[in-house]
Amino acid sequence: MNRRPKDLTRSAGTRTPVGLSEGSPVSGSAARWGLPLLATAWVILSLPIRAGESAQASPVKPKDLTDMSLENLLESEITPINVLGSHTHLAGEWMVGFRYMFTDMNQNYVGSHKVSPAQVLEEYPMVHTRMTMQMEMVELMYAPLDDLNFMAMVPFEQMTMDHIMDDGETFTAKSGGIGDLNLMSLINVYGNPRERGNRLVLNAGLTVPTGSINQTSTRSGVPRRLEYWMQLGSGTVNLEPGLAYLGESENWAWGVHGLGVLPVGYNENDYRLGSQYFVDAWAEYKVANWFGPSLRFNWRQCFDIHGADPDLDPALNPAFDAQMQAGERLDAVFGLNFYIPHGVLKGNRFSVEGGLPMYQNIDGPNLGIAWFITAGWSYTFH
Repeated sequence: MNRRPKDLTRSAGTRTPVGLSEGSPVSGSAARWGLPLLATAWVILSLPIRAGESAQASPVKPKDLTDMSLENLLESEITPINVLGSHTHLAGEWMVGFRYMFTDMNQNYVGSHKVSPAQVLEEYPMVHTRMTMQMEMVELMYAPLDDLNFMAMVPFEQMTMDHIMDDGETFTAKSGGIGDLNLMSLINVYGNPRERGNRLVLNAGLTVPTGSINQTSTRSGVPRRLEYWMQLGSGTVNLEPGLAYLGESENWAWGVHGLGVLPVGYNENDYRLGSQYFVDAWAEYKVANWFGPSLRFNWRQCFDIHGADPDLDPALNPAFDAQMQAGERLDAVFGLNFYIPHGVLKGNRFSVEGGLPMYQNIDGPNLGIAWFITAGWSYTFH
């Protein structure tokens, strides 16, 4: 499953191609996966409703956040770590956080089928055999009102991609640095943030093009432009509209979150990334006052690039082809969330999420996701 290639781990501010021609009808994908996704969401959402107490009968969150118990803290931290578009706080509350993400891609796909490097070299003089991405994300949130939150995220990225040439030469390209700045407002449009129950949260976000799109790698003494998905940014402003439904009972939290990433205009290299769409459905259960596991399903779809970088020859490498960077993916993601109730670390949350693709269909040959993991820390204070 805005910004980042083959890395489909992030929900916002990530570019994540997955392999579907922009000319391919979205309705075909929806018809194929609509019922399974609806069934999955129904199962996730029905479990807490059946197991939890009635939301209307649940107690109200305390208004004095300086006296928040751990149970109250759990109620304010009801979304998995990678679904920040639905993570909100109460008036006067701040949150600082840090996330580390690692994604491994080690197999080429054509559609949903794996292909070997030898098969790719029958069509192209170059094949990429593995890509890894590491990202550190610094996060800041502030809530001036119960119904309004502001969020900023700054990513730092390090990527590597291994290649084989048709003459047997192998080499590894690397890029690293700051990515695109992500800014978002979260507006509570239905429900009371201070009470358990059902809520709707509107996302109004954008990314600012602070990441480089001119990353190169030197081979045989010649600097060469790297693939689209080895670049650190998009080069354009990207709008991020979204909507989240959040539900909460005494021991359960659940929700569905949809987000779009819509590039505006063209960058200095004469292209813009394709639009991307993400849908998350999750549930979290409070096993104890300090621990809650979560299960999340993430669907993401990305369309082809508009325009093309003139320095990238699509005949040399499929990752250079602007019309071969789309696709779709469904991930299953399991998380563990730990909360600290007492002592000098009170107010801290530590989380880890790991996931595998259940399905991916990629315009190819291009690298698909093998697995990914995120570890994060946040500190909430008033």
